[in-house]
Amino acid sequence: MLFDRAVLPDFYMPYRPEGVNPRVAAAEAMMWRWLESWDLVPSESARRRVMATRPADMYALWCPEVGVETLGLLSQFAAWAFIVDDQFDIELPDPKRCLETIGRLEVGFQATGMTTGVLAGSLRDLWRRLCYGRSQPWRNGVRAEMQEWLWSYYTESIRTVTGELPTLDEYRTHRQVSVGIYMLLDLSEIAYGFELPDPIRRLPALKSLRAAVTDHMGLINDIHSLQADEAVGYKYNAVLLAEHYGVHPRTDAIEAVNDMLTDGIQRIHRLEGSLMRELDVLGVTEQEREDTIHTLGDYRRYLRANFDFHYRAPRYTSPPAEALEHGGLLT
Repeated sequence: MLFDRAVLPDFYMPYRPEGVNPRVAAAEAMMWRWLESWDLVPSESARRRVMATRPADMYALWCPEVGVETLGLLSQFAAWAFIVDDQFDIELPDPKRCLETIGRLEVGFQATGMTTGVLAGSLRDLWRRLCYGRSQPWRNGVRAEMQEWLWSYYTESIRTVTGELPTLDEYRTHRQVSVGIYMLLDLSEIAYGFELPDPIRRLPALKSLRAAVTDHMGLINDIHSLQADEAVGYKYNAVLLAEHYGVHPRTDAIEAVNDMLTDGIQRIHRLEGSLMRELDVLGVTEQEREDTIHTLGDYRRYLRANFDFHYRAPRYTSPPAEALEHGGLLT
């Protein structure tokens, strides 16, 4: 049974949209020039896939006021990440191919050494520019988040081949990594010229709040991706797993995931209050408090932007035959 997008649930989304960056057209042009310079869209089908994904539109919603250079850079990274994501979906799950791809990409984080293939070479170029002016702890954190994201594909390939599926709780923990949002939360700090110090990043409430944000973004993506995931037999989707574990009919499985989304927003609200109390205990400076409050506002905007993006991008709104078109394997 395929999912009819006309029966999307009534999502709870309390955050108001903050508009679209008016520099999006210029940023998108920069993105395409960069993709072409690295031969990341070598065919018309590859170009159509990126066009359907609309990476620049995504970041124009996330960062509606940032300058064109930064918007262009972040759009380039988003396009690269979507292309990498598609690479793991083109063929049947293959743990060995996952390991080879991850190994090649790992070299892209290094300033020296020979890269193999366009994915690693383009990552090195991105990583150099994304890290400009950022502290070593920030670089270490984002690199670790990107590595965990890449290794999530290996986890899925192994468990798909063995036929083992995670429980819903296990899946939600996995999805917080596989959706790739942790790295985007931190990379987006580039847009505002500050980074939170480690003692604040490690506060329990902020760690839990970030997990709730990524959980929401991953689960809402699952609902919008349901039709495409089901068409190719991809089981790593919260709705399909809910059905696997006995939640029927389909509408009940969708509502079960929608309830998780609502609970997530409410949890974020509670954690914001907890975070303010933890800042008091830590004894932060006024500037650090302002930066943290700014970050919370960013997270709310990202949640709303992610919500709106899924109604805009053909990657999620098109029938499976169009939504699943790929451009072929890259090295």
